[in-house]
Amino acid sequence: MPHIVISNGDRVHPTVTEADLEDALQFAGTGKYQLFHCLIMLSTLVGAILEMIGIAFILPAAACDLNVPDGLRGILTSLPNIGIILTAPCWGRAADHLGRKPVLLGSLVVAGTMAFIASFMPNLISFAIFKFACSLFLSCPSSLGYAYVSEMLPQKRRDIAVLIINGLVNVMTVFSPGLAWLLLSYNWRYAWGLIDMRPWRLLTAVYSLPLLISALLVLSVDESPKFLMTRGKKTEALEVLKKIYKMNTGKPENTFCVKSLKSPIEKSKLELTGSRCALTTKAPSVSAMALLRAPHLKWFALTGFLMFGLFSFLNGLFLFAPDTINKVMNNPTSSGTVCQLMIENSNSTSTPQCMDEMSYQTFYIMVVTTLVYGVLVTLASVSPLSKKTLLVSMFILVGIGCLVAGLSTNRIIAGIALSSLQITALGIGPLTAYVVHLFPTTLRGTAVGAVLMFGRLGSVVGANVAGMSLSSACMATFYVFALLVFLCAALSLLLPPDHATKTDPSTTES
Repeated sequence: MPHIVISNGDRVHPTVTEADLEDALQFAGTGKYQLFHCLIMLSTLVGAILEMIGIAFILPAAACDLNVPDGLRGILTSLPNIGIILTAPCWGRAADHLGRKPVLLGSLVVAGTMAFIASFMPNLISFAIFKFACSLFLSCPSSLGYAYVSEMLPQKRRDIAVLIINGLVNVMTVFSPGLAWLLLSYNWRYAWGLIDMRPWRLLTAVYSLPLLISALLVLSVDESPKFLMTRGKKTEALEVLKKIYKMNTGKPENTFCVKSLKSPIEKSKLELTGSRCALTTKAPSVSAMALLRAPHLKWFALTGFLMFGLFSFLNGLFLFAPDTINKVMNNPTSSGTVCQLMIENSNSTSTPQCMDEMSYQTFYIMVVTTLVYGVLVTLASVSPLSKKTLLVSMFILVGIGCLVAGLSTNRIIAGIALSSLQITALGIGPLTAYVVHLFPTTLRGTAVGAVLMFGRLGSVVGANVAGMSLSSACMATFYVFALLVFLCAALSLLLPPDHATKTDPSTTES
């Protein structure tokens, strides 16, 4: 039998008449192709994140121009998460039925265009409409990239690739305060028709550019071979694998050792699961209502509440950190806690004294802490600590940070403590992993989606509660959120040890 040398560990593989998809991916190797593909997917994920959290810097700077009432700031801040909650199931189905590439490309183009147009809207209503329209298309680029990365890699490389990309996304969120610092540091105004062009409008447009740039990059990627196989397109899938092989090894495509792909299980037995398009024998249908019955109810309630609490901080209270820190830093002559200084530095958009300038100290604190905390979250994510240890430690640290932010009379310490709320990003991975292990295969996709939906709901509730209460009951806000996060730390102790999730009878696959 003839042999062909490929670059995957310099191993020799015989010419294969037929191979299944997983073996073929292994033979194609890991190298330059996956590196470029991962970088493009990283750009889509970062573009979505910047658009979601960028509103935290845009609103304080646009408050006077758009006449944003204090009571509406929570709603406006939570718009991206509202859109994701409403459309997440639709985008998952679309990606499974139409393909990864066209759905990702279309969502990036529309989201980026709507966000760009929002920067030129003359009033609050039109601005909010286009921002909301953008949010309806953000669910796809904010999540599909992880699945797309996995499906282009051999199985043994997938977990580490997703971990690295997730860590890089955390670190690269520093671009949000970084771009704001770069553009909002200047105070200029240019009359252009019905609107006054100001730095916050330019920042809004700049935040939309990564989405549009990512769309151009996605034009160069190939469709997922796993998706192609689910549609019976074996020839097209093999062509993608040959392209991967050629780019990784530098050898001609005709030297690829796999000459054809084995047909998957009959089409009638294919099961499309979530955004993973898994090829599996179809298991007996299980209603989602099974999550509300024993033995699954206790784990569903526990993980759902923990995800709710986690996101109420990460995408709720934390998004008001820039505005809160800015109000404190703009009152340099007075002393007191954050809440005392915020009351003294009242900045209602309905008064002639409305101020929308962001201080140098605000940007400095946000940029430095976002970078430091992002690196720490990344290192902790790949550490050998157990999932339960990571969750409990994270919740306790965030709770202490919340109390310090509310009680400290030192502005810098209060700002650093308030920025520490972003450490909650550390909990998403371990908590999602718990959900994967705690539920059987027939309920796993439904459980992950439902628990993450609780997280999105927490984002909306947290943002609206923080938006309304920080101006009317500031100290109570910090106490209530601290109580919530300490409660989450205590409830995390009820989760089973890591080894138990592998042997618990209630988690065995059906």
